[in-house]
Amino acid sequence: MTPAVYADFARAYVTEVGHAVRRMLTRGTEAVDLLTKATADGGVVRAFGNGGSSAIVRSALLQLHTGAGLPVNDAMMSPATMAYTAQNYRHVFALPLARDIDRVDLVVVASVSGRSANICEAVRLCADNRVPVLALVGGDGTQMEPADGLVWATGTTDQQISEDAMLTALTLAAAALDPHEEPLPARQERHLHALSAVDTGALGGFLREATEAVADAIRSRRRIYVLCPDGGPLALAGEHFAHNLSWDAPLGVEDVQPPLIVSDPSLADMSAIYNDHPDPAYGVCYQLSSASPQDVVFLLSYDSAGRTTREAVSAAEAAGTRLFLLHRDGPGRSGAGPRHFRLPQVDDFALAALAQSVAHLLCRTTRAALAADHGGPAAGLSPRDLMARDLAPLRELSDTPQSL
Repeated sequence: MTPAVYADFARAYVTEVGHAVRRMLTRGTEAVDLLTKATADGGVVRAFGNGGSSAIVRSALLQLHTGAGLPVNDAMMSPATMAYTAQNYRHVFALPLARDIDRVDLVVVASVSGRSANICEAVRLCADNRVPVLALVGGDGTQMEPADGLVWATGTTDQQISEDAMLTALTLAAAALDPHEEPLPARQERHLHALSAVDTGALGGFLREATEAVADAIRSRRRIYVLCPDGGPLALAGEHFAHNLSWDAPLGVEDVQPPLIVSDPSLADMSAIYNDHPDPAYGVCYQLSSASPQDVVFLLSYDSAGRTTREAVSAAEAAGTRLFLLHRDGPGRSGAGPRHFRLPQVDDFALAALAQSVAHLLCRTTRAALAADHGGPAAGLSPRDLMARDLAPLRELSDTPQSL
């Protein structure tokens, strides 16, 4: 694919995310009202999602907790618990929700298809107990009808654009509950302006370099690291980023083995590392001590000039890795050249949404590059082709054609 194709694809994708966010936020006041009513007296909010939607709903809960000071709990289960209850997958969310349904004031769910069995079971439980549901779904939203609450539809069946719109709209709505933040309309316009300000030409160069590096690492069985040295909302974006590269990038591509992905430490590892070494740089540098030359490293950072990021960069460079840096603050250009990309000035939660979009762009271009190894048409793909390569058809979410 030519450099122009990457840049044009980035421009088309970011534009469509902006359209989806604007569509969703026509009902943003309703979502804010639901959240406000549920949390007015310290109410309990629970949230559920599968795959990338898991990171999306947890990001919103994190924002409600840190921004508005609300006593919400992370309703998602640990991987160990999920594995233990896998044989009861349909009820995996409904069972823990049922135990304290009388105390729950709002349930937030995210599902692009709106038809995931475990999500639908939780929504039915809420309907039976008259608990309001804020349901973020793809398409027009007619596939889900909670008895009380709001079906907040993205207006598109494109899975990844839907996920980006969901994360953006939900975190903008959650921020509106913080008395120190701007009202939703002002935040909405500021974010849409930031989206339009993304340098898609530079992003295209970043994507081209990253696609070649990731595809080569997958073919050569080299490790791919996705790390967020400073934590915060970017850590959840990093989790989603790693999920995309591990599962979605090779999805549907013949004879591609699962990539070797190293991501941010698990809760068990993180608590152990920080207990012994409270310096945030320690954990990332410890992970990078296992890196080998030509391994690929993605660092998600708030400030590229911050000490923690600089130490992580030094560790990645010392190992001879192919380093890619995504950040918001710091120098506009660096020695990393096209392997460095600065995102627009937005708050920490909005930054996570922008980083998620970059991950989705990379997921599609990588899948196209891997498919070309088996006679696919990657060399001749157009931006329109890449826009049509979302995961929804592969997961039978929709057969609605996409337009550019």
